[in-house]
Amino acid sequence: MNRRDRLEYLALLEERARRKARRKFFDLFPDEGPLRRELYKKHLEFFRAGAEHDERCFMAGNRVGKTESGGGYETVCHATGLYPEWWEGHRFERPIKGLLSGDTGITTRDIIQKKLCGDWDDLGTGLIPGDNLIIEQCTRKQGIPEAYESIAVKHVSGGVSTLKLRSYEQGRKIFQGTEEDWIWFDEECPLDVYEEALIRTMTTHGLTVLTFTPLSGLTELVVSFLESVGEL
Repeated sequence: MNRRDRLEYLALLEERARRKARRKFFDLFPDEGPLRRELYKKHLEFFRAGAEHDERCFMAGNRVGKTESGGGYETVCHATGLYPEWWEGHRFERPIKGLLSGDTGITTRDIIQKKLCGDWDDLGTGLIPGDNLIIEQCTRKQGIPEAYESIAVKHVSGGVSTLKLRSYEQGRKIFQGTEEDWIWFDEECPLDVYEEALIRTMTTHGLTVLTFTPLSGLTELVVSFLESVGEL
């Protein structure tokens, strides 16, 4: 192989790696292999419950995939309409309006936004497939560098889903006055913020989910979910 052929081959490998990085969503929950879907029973149970319950909580220890393979994965399913064949949870047949929140603006950027969009200098390499992330329609957040106020996502119908990024530190007032199809809290939120979120999904018959580790112990919110499943 001469130098020109080697360079062309290297370029092909780089392009293949680039395309793979922009399709991370499609590699999750495969049918076979060491990361095969059947090993993630709790995740599948969480998704499946969405077909019957408007409120859900994925409460578990650290490093079990609550954010990326739980709330993040389902967010992308709803925003894009790219539901896998095995999906048994709730389905939206149209673009959605969603609200995603962490505890601070910085953590929302560093965790939720990064999981969905990828690094700021390599947008399109997160869970949202690169071809579905409409960067030119995303809006920047004031006061926090490299952070989005909202993310625009191409839906399979041809429409556009909008995902707003918020934080608990802004208080419940930041959630007022909107109607949402999908609300995802990554990390436990104050009870009054959660109650406000339920109001935001009331008229749309939308879904509200939380993914967190109960680091603060038996708070009112934690107790309410444990009581609902008979564990208290």
